[in-house]
Amino acid sequence: MRFVRPGEERALRLGYCLNLHAAESVADVRAALETFSAPLRDRLLEGGDTRFGVGMYLASGAARELAADAGATADLRAFLDEHRFDPFTFNAFPFGGFQEDGLKERVYEPTWLTPERVAFTVDVARVAAALASGRSEDDAHVSISTHPGAYGADVRDRSTLRRCAEGFGRAVGELARIEDETGVRIVLSLESEPDASARNARALAESLVFTRLVASRVLQDEFGRDVEASGRLAARHLGTCLDCCHSAVEFEDAAEALTLASHEGPLGKVQFSSAIRLASPGEREDARVRLLAMDEPRFLHQVTARSGGEFVHLPDLPALRAAVAAGDATWLGAEEWRCHFHVPVDRADVGVLGTTRDHADAILDGLLAAPADWSTPELHVEIETYTWSVLDEEVDVVDGLEAEYRHVLGRLAAGGWERAEGA
Repeated sequence: MRFVRPGEERALRLGYCLNLHAAESVADVRAALETFSAPLRDRLLEGGDTRFGVGMYLASGAARELAADAGATADLRAFLDEHRFDPFTFNAFPFGGFQEDGLKERVYEPTWLTPERVAFTVDVARVAAALASGRSEDDAHVSISTHPGAYGADVRDRSTLRRCAEGFGRAVGELARIEDETGVRIVLSLESEPDASARNARALAESLVFTRLVASRVLQDEFGRDVEASGRLAARHLGTCLDCCHSAVEFEDAAEALTLASHEGPLGKVQFSSAIRLASPGEREDARVRLLAMDEPRFLHQVTARSGGEFVHLPDLPALRAAVAAGDATWLGAEEWRCHFHVPVDRADVGVLGTTRDHADAILDGLLAAPADWSTPELHVEIETYTWSVLDEEVDVVDGLEAEYRHVLGRLAAGGWERAEGA
């Protein structure tokens, strides 16, 4: 769905991320779109030729299959057109097996140290360009989100970060070729995540300065670009993905996170997402028990806290359970815990636990109020609650997604944004 505000030249696209559907093949992707996205589209749109935005997730096998077969890509594009789906943004963070038990920190593999990560991302980019070609909007981009390089524990020294930056540079070289060939601008959007090689917005902004310098050198040495062009291309194709859940877990100020996300480069996309929060955890045994019961074997659930003026963190819920069992005063005496567990964005609480919905709302409201400050002509907003499979409650996924959309649509309406005709 595409939105505009009277008197403004810029536009906003809204969708939800398909990484919640565990699609490993092209057939799986089509089945998920038909089973979940189509009925959701019908509930939210009223006929006509209005297109429904989707955040595409292509696991490595599906991306490789499509990138190697122009006919298969054309078939998928015809399918998307037939069903009025608009694939304006892509998620290339998980390589595959995203909804499988035992994933945890392996979600970062392969890292940006490897040619496999570069090849996967370029495959996604080629498919994305083919599916998006022919758009009429001037200078609209396609966004692809990815992680900032590696899991933090895998970063041994600065040479590791340099090698990751070289990987990003090789990807940018291919993105520039894709734009030359197709006219489609792709913004590779790096997202910070707790315990990653860039755990917050400030670390990512600092990392991107270094990454763009290294990428520029790769563009010169390996792609034959001159100094001026290499710097311009690194800035054009390397941007950020601001994940509101990750930002909240890091106790970031919403306004500062927005400023840092557009630091000397494009804000490729915003993932509208919400985390768990628990105030005064030492006084609320019922809430502590509830949070610890949410431990599951699939996703990382990093936990952070403000305690005695300090910021402390643990890599997952089992580590928090051990700290609580040991009577750790730092954690039991904390003012607040926050947990990287994506929860439905429309909810202010999940049972006895609170959420960081207000933080996500503040980030979105700040963007909606000042489109002139956007670093791209078009803002991409992707609802990303991928945890429906591990939430311990009985909820119809389409019902849940509709409630999330209704919340976001309410924020857009309150900010004066209207659905564009035929978009």
